[in-house]
Amino acid sequence: MRTLTKLDGDSSRARRELHDHIQGSGPLARHTVDSHGQRQAGASSFHESAEKHVTGKATYIDDIKTPQDALHVALGLSPVAHGTLTKLELDAVRQAPGVVDVITLHDVPGHTDIGPVFPGDPIFVDQEISYAGQCLFAVAATSLQAARQAVKLATLHIDEQPASLDPVAAAGRQEVVRPTHVQERGDWQTTLQQAEQTIEGELFIGGQEHFYLEGQACIVVPTEDEGVMVHTSNQHPSETQKLVAEVLGIPFHAVTVEVRRMGGGFGGKETQASPWACIAAIIARRTGKATRLRLPRSEDMRATGKRHPFHNRYQLAIDAQGVIKGGDITVIGDCGYSPDLSDAIVDRAMFHADNAYSLGDARVTGHRAKTHTASNTAFRGFGGPQGMMIIEAAMDDIARRVGEDPLTIRKRNFYREGRDTTHYGQQVDQKQLLHTLVDTLETSSD
Repeated sequence: MRTLTKLDGDSSRARRELHDHIQGSGPLARHTVDSHGQRQAGASSFHESAEKHVTGKATYIDDIKTPQDALHVALGLSPVAHGTLTKLELDAVRQAPGVVDVITLHDVPGHTDIGPVFPGDPIFVDQEISYAGQCLFAVAATSLQAARQAVKLATLHIDEQPASLDPVAAAGRQEVVRPTHVQERGDWQTTLQQAEQTIEGELFIGGQEHFYLEGQACIVVPTEDEGVMVHTSNQHPSETQKLVAEVLGIPFHAVTVEVRRMGGGFGGKETQASPWACIAAIIARRTGKATRLRLPRSEDMRATGKRHPFHNRYQLAIDAQGVIKGGDITVIGDCGYSPDLSDAIVDRAMFHADNAYSLGDARVTGHRAKTHTASNTAFRGFGGPQGMMIIEAAMDDIARRVGEDPLTIRKRNFYREGRDTTHYGQQVDQKQLLHTLVDTLETSSD
């Protein structure tokens, strides 16, 4: 099959070929449909919006046309990770050219906490600053440049305090955003004490920025009956509808949320697209004007959370063949300053801490460490990869200890007859499938 790597100026031909492929005809579709025009299983296909994407026709948030009198929003963000905001002087900001409105926490008509599951996410700082990049105020102006220039005129009085940035130390002090969870099965302490040999290790897993192609962006248009129409780059529009309604103090049905396309998400727009929609909605209702808010990449990366970094450690009891008899695993998720989705993410890391291997008599502990950083959030895998990596590291360590091939050690420790119950009590039904798949892969990959 030929693929289109670039348009080379011949966009009309590219559009025709894409159109033909999508319709099931033309050279690009030659090997994807049968003689009856039916698609073949396993055949490659284009995304339903591929033609619009490659030709520039796709409409993202920043492509949506707004009225000429639409307002543009810039944010005032905290320059420090931890401290107390003692005074916020904004008179110069309000008087700056082009500025129409300036809002702080005290201008929010409804709820001020927009935590998606648990409380802890104020829409603006009141007094306590919890991370560098936390939102202090918002400025609406007749142009984006005017709004950004005005933000710089604010005078901040902050009593800066030491920041807690080490999740391991925070967990040791029981500084957590949610309670620690423990999963255990059997007498793991005795198993460790009576083991032929034990092995232990630790692993740090760094976080990642989602780096969606279109950053956090939204446009809010006021409607009749005190309502709003919200165009947002968002993975959870119903949650945004709820939060916007609560922040404005209006019924849910007065808020309409539309997501045409996200421009990337990977979890970064599951909960953390909502604050910007809430801020824009407040300004739109206060001014009666359409309001556009899009974060510059540098501010987006400061103000929003990422994949959770994890600090994991294990102590395992093994026999001479490297078979695990039991052990103790701890996972510490760096959650940032608030709960967000961290309770479920750390739980998932705990559920995946065995990956495909029987731990025997084992305990798995999950800490939700609180640090003075942006609240980390959903990222594809949702804690699963961070959990799996500790036991995979252990497999390699065991292989080196007993002098065996790492794949051999993995196969010996797979869930199997007599060892088919997880550390959280689930029965593994597809044990044979696991062995068959790996045997097939081992043979086919030579």
